[in-house]
Amino acid sequence: MGLLEDKALVEAALFVSGRPLSLKELSKALGIKSLDYLEKLIELIAAEYAERKSAIEVVRVLGDKFVMQVKQEYSQRVIHLMPRPDLRTGELKTLALIAYLQPIEQSKIVKLRGSQAYEHIKKLIQMGLIYAEPYERTKILGTTQKFAELYGFPENDPNIIKEAFKKVVHAEYTDIIEKLEGKYEEDTKAEVQDS
Repeated sequence: MGLLEDKALVEAALFVSGRPLSLKELSKALGIKSLDYLEKLIELIAAEYAERKSAIEVVRVLGDKFVMQVKQEYSQRVIHLMPRPDLRTGELKTLALIAYLQPIEQSKIVKLRGSQAYEHIKKLIQMGLIYAEPYERTKILGTTQKFAELYGFPENDPNIIKEAFKKVVHAEYTDIIEKLEGKYEEDTKAEVQDS
C-alpha cells in the first residue's frame, strides 16, 4: 500500500477503536511493521485535523498511545447526543468499581465482584469504556476518554473520576466497600506483623 492508503487505514483504526492504541497494537492490527513510520502517519493525521481546525483531534496519551477524540471544548456541548451504553446492573457495578479504584488489577475486581466480572470487563473493553493493559499475570484496568466523554467528565483524569464515583460506590455498593475496608485492615495488620 502507499502512503495515502496507510494513512487512511491508521485513521480508520483510531476512529473505530474508541480507545487509546499503542504503536505496537496498531502495527500488529494493521500489518505495518515500522513503528517510526506508523508514528509519522499519526503525526500527519493529527496535523491535518489541527490545520482544518476540526472538532476532532488525535493526541498522544498514556505515554506511547494515541487516541482520536472530540476536543474538550466541543465534547461538553454534544455529550447528550452520544448513545448511552446498554449496560446491565452487574456491568454498571463493575464499571463503577473500575472507575473508582483505577488503575486496578483485573484480579482484584474479580475478587470483589466474582467470576462474572470477566464477562463484564470483556464487554466494557469492547464498548471502549475501559482499557486493559497486561501486567504480570493479570491486567491493569482503567477508564478511557470515551468513558469520560460519555459520563460528562472534561477529561479522562482518574483523580476527578475517582472523586465523582466515591459517592456512588459508597452509597450503592456497601457490600463491596465492606470487602475493600476489610482487605485494607488485613493488609495493615500484615504490614505491622512484618515490621
